[in-house]
Amino acid sequence: MPENEDIFSAHEIGPEKPKRKAVPRKKAVSPEKKLEKDKKIKMEKELEAIYEDSNGKIPNMRVIQKRKHHPIVKGIFYLLFFGALLAATAWAGFFYLPGKNTGANQQLSLDIKGPVEITVGATTTYVIRYENKENVALKGAVLTINYPDGFAYLESNIKPNNSGATEWRLGDIKPHESGEVKITGQNYGALNQEKSWRALVNYTPENFQTELQKIVTLATKITDSPFDISISGPDKAAIGDDAEYTFTITKKTAWQPNALYLRPGLPANFYITSSSPVIGKDGLWRIKAAATSTTSSDEMVFVAIGKFTDQNSTIEETTSTKILAELQLPYGLDNRIFNIGSAEINTELTKSSQTFSLAINGVMGDSSSRPGDTLNITLYVKNSGKDSLKNANLKLAFEAPALKKQSALNWAGIEDKLDGTILGEQVSDAIRRGTITWTAKELLALAELKPNQEITVDIRLPIRTTESFDMSSLTEFNIKSIAELVYKDKTGAEKSLSSNPVAITLNSDLALEVRDSVADDGGREIQWVLSNSFHPLKNIELTATVFGDAEFIAPAETPAGTVTFDQDLKQISWKIAEMPESVDVLALPFTVKVKTVNSTQNTLISKVKVKADDTVSGKTMEFMGDEIPMKTE
Repeated sequence: MPENEDIFSAHEIGPEKPKRKAVPRKKAVSPEKKLEKDKKIKMEKELEAIYEDSNGKIPNMRVIQKRKHHPIVKGIFYLLFFGALLAATAWAGFFYLPGKNTGANQQLSLDIKGPVEITVGATTTYVIRYENKENVALKGAVLTINYPDGFAYLESNIKPNNSGATEWRLGDIKPHESGEVKITGQNYGALNQEKSWRALVNYTPENFQTELQKIVTLATKITDSPFDISISGPDKAAIGDDAEYTFTITKKTAWQPNALYLRPGLPANFYITSSSPVIGKDGLWRIKAAATSTTSSDEMVFVAIGKFTDQNSTIEETTSTKILAELQLPYGLDNRIFNIGSAEINTELTKSSQTFSLAINGVMGDSSSRPGDTLNITLYVKNSGKDSLKNANLKLAFEAPALKKQSALNWAGIEDKLDGTILGEQVSDAIRRGTITWTAKELLALAELKPNQEITVDIRLPIRTTESFDMSSLTEFNIKSIAELVYKDKTGAEKSLSSNPVAITLNSDLALEVRDSVADDGGREIQWVLSNSFHPLKNIELTATVFGDAEFIAPAETPAGTVTFDQDLKQISWKIAEMPESVDVLALPFTVKVKTVNSTQNTLISKVKVKADDTVSGKTMEFMGDEIPMKTE
């Protein structure tokens, strides 16, 4: 077809459609950006929800309508604001402005100087120095000292203002003025005991209305003693053999206290047979100032001789036992005890091949008894060795309180089936020794005690009663007992073996009698009658339990003390604060009525438990009184 020829079509020709614009392809959005966009949209919605009004419209935030406040409220607000501002300014001036009060720790300088390591009994001086660091005076300053425990004030450069020498009134301390108080005294205390000085000054700055306080302390320690103490004795000892221990005290300075105590720490199974000088009843050697001179080379020697007993039968063949010593210093009006020296040694103890024991009233140790009681004594000997013990003598000794050379023990009333030989000896005005001896003549087995052979000796020895003996005039109240076995070994050498010692404290003769009778109405009329004539008593208490369905009726008036009845425990209790020697008898009457009879019940009231403190011996007495059966005889 020619190029210029027109083209015809059978379809209607419409307007020409515009060309489509190319649509750009959307870029992919990362998950992080999508999450951030979602958060932004959510936040905008939340903000719209906060600020939109009740109609759902957002107010114009550029226009804010001010609400007027009440003038009184406005005044209070301004008053509080300016008050706080003034307070802050005042405190700032107090702490930072020059020439003003700068606090206790900066205004006043205070310190203590003196030795911190000291010797017992040494005389030392401590200086308390103070200085006003500020430009204003410190008014009414008062220095107070709290001394370490055991410090004894002697003197000071300024006289104290109280009798206890603990207060000095320094008065007004001028700006930049300083001063000091020197205190001299002696130091008492136990070795290695830490102590502390405490000094405090109360004062009021001239430009301040409140009293302030400055405190300083100084720690000290007792590090040395003017005495050395040592012990010498056997490295090894056999049970039953004599052992000697020497205690030596050496003075290192010229200082001499008014009194010293030396306490030997001996094992419970060591029995002292003699001592030099004589040891006191309380187990102490007392050293007086007059006993030594003032030189620094003095030595004081104390000796204790005794025997180890076989009190503990469970020990091994050999065991180590410790011997101790303490040098004690009494101080002050109350005689407080400070330990200013100590020493110790060990002794290897060899167990004896024999067993030897002493028991009184079933006890192998210390116990107590009363006038009129009987001492039931048992001696037990067993030859546990391989060789025979020949020509033996068995001795039992008692040291008891005495009056006019008469022992508190009733030797005339002794019960001894073997009929041993009794010998009396006056030890002192207040003590008498009685010894009973058995030989082969009285006990054939003592001629030769063969291996594994045993001997038992039983005797009964009564204590005198208050009716037959003036117990109230006694000055001693301890009965000491020990037994000794003397024999020859296979070589013919004489040896001895000691039993365990037993000490008995002689307490008051307190006794209880329980009386019971039937009243006309069938009730049981009961009386607890206490009698005592030896020592004053205190803290007396009697208790018993009522059994079954019964009613307790207390007396209208109690003769002494207080009576209570515990309904839950059904327990009667009678408590008496004291019973002096002038009161011989106290009685408590009461009634018990049985409400319901129980045919299987045998006891109406249990045994009465009696407990009391003996004011002379210092021991607590305990014993049981009779019970009351349901039926009277």
